[in-house]
Amino acid sequence: MGGISKGGSSTSLKKGDHVIPLYNPECRECYSCLSRKTNLCTSARDTPGQGLMPGGTSRFSSGKDKIFHYMSCSTFANFTVLPEIALAKVNPERSATSAAA
Repeated sequence: MGGISKGGSSTSLKKGDHVIPLYNPECRECYSCLSRKTNLCTSARDTPGQGLMPGGTSRFSSGKDKIFHYMSCSTFANFTVLPEIALAKVNPERSATSAAA
């Protein structure tokens, strides 16, 4: 569980919110997300296997070399950049263990 340090253009999250990364991002707008029958967002399905963010870009680099994301999460880092659709806001009163369960 982590916290938002910069909100950027986020509409549902703000600085200081407690969040957990979603393995499958959810745009909350496509047919699949609105159907309530699946959590496999069709608008974000193509890029995770390519090591890219849902917009088709990478936010990491080392010099001029692009570093790819792991399934759009890159959660093995101390800090990471995630798209808003790949985060779930959680109650700050909950422990990290129970929030991830």
